[in-house]
Amino acid sequence: MKTPTQVNEIAIVLPAYNEEKDLPVLLENIRSKMADMPFKYTVVVVDDGSKDRTAEIAREAAKVMPLKLVQHEVNKGLGEGIQTGLREGWLIGDVVVVMDSDNTHNPVYIQDMVKIIREGDADVVIASRFQSGSVVQGVPFIRVILSWGCFLMMKVLLPYRNVRDYSTGFRAYRSLTLGRLIKNAGPRFLEESSFACMLELLLRLRWLGARAAEIPYTLRYDLKIGVSKMRILRTMRRYFTVVGRYWAKDVLPQAEEPSLNELRDQLGSRA
Repeated sequence: MKTPTQVNEIAIVLPAYNEEKDLPVLLENIRSKMADMPFKYTVVVVDDGSKDRTAEIAREAAKVMPLKLVQHEVNKGLGEGIQTGLREGWLIGDVVVVMDSDNTHNPVYIQDMVKIIREGDADVVIASRFQSGSVVQGVPFIRVILSWGCFLMMKVLLPYRNVRDYSTGFRAYRSLTLGRLIKNAGPRFLEESSFACMLELLLRLRWLGARAAEIPYTLRYDLKIGVSKMRILRTMRRYFTVVGRYWAKDVLPQAEEPSLNELRDQLGSRA
């Protein structure tokens, strides 16, 4: 069933840890690309205890573009950065887009992702490396193997309809769906702090009954200047932990949805 969404504004969440080398280029790219899109936007930079100039760069960018900086005093990991960003973003926009802060994702795809949600065809849209027409440039071989391994594992153990790329960080979420997730799972809706949090978030949405769709895109890992923070072996172990945690979870019964403003009011009254 289609669930069209009026999209007047979106939030673009950028979890960032020591991204002073790549963040300036990405922010300028967002500012340039968003100028031609038919909705307003606010960038939410979540500085996860960076030791470099990440926060200073965000403050400077806020002078020339709509940007909100949220800071963790200490590094808490990607999972906490994603949670903080999504909690901030769904209160701002009708759609929340999450991107990596290392300039490997091109914001030009945002319009296509938002269109699918606006037309009511999905609650989460994934920029997927495994769709026909996708291009992956510069990704280390071991990370390619990890991504394929995650896809094959999920296809066998916990398949999610229309999903092939379970670990990418480039996604768009319907804010009403995020509100339902927070309402049903609580403020701490992710337990993983590692890169496996991206898989956990999808399994949370699967549990919620959220509809998913994917679009092809070009991943430009060759544009990344900063050092990768992913620990391959740890991430692989955490994937299995996440699958075990969600193995027996049944999909929640589907109920009539409140409006986005009603849901914001309900959750706001709990604070």
